Amino acid sequence: MSPRILVVDDEPDIRMLTRMMLEGAGHEVVEAPTGEKALEILETERPNLILLDIRLPGIDGWQVLKRVTERTVEPIPVVMMSAHSSEGTLARAAQEGSVGYLVKPFKEAELLRYVDTKANK
Repeated sequence: MSPRILVVDDEPDIRMLTRMMLEGAGHEVVEAPTGEKALEILETERPNLILLDIRLPGIDGWQVLKRVTERTVEPIPVVMMSAHSSEGTLARAAQEGSVGYLVKPFKEAELLRYVDTKANK
């Protein structure tokens, strides 16, 4: 069974393109436009991987990452996504529990590699 991926991004075009790439590879996708919506989804669903934008309105990606990694029972792997790729941001993502970092815009092959190697299956 293909991994179920939660895509969290406030940009509809990014969510749509990411969905198309993932579904084209046979993956199931759930979308959230905000951190709040992502946390709401996580109350009832357990995706295999979360692709999480850093800059979100309201609860940002850092806060969502913190809540996800604080789970004591099998945390869900999180790959952070951002157009910003400073060394400090990359280091913070790793330090706070992210399993990877995609710099936007990313290529389909890079996205699928992350899904194939980082998702709990």
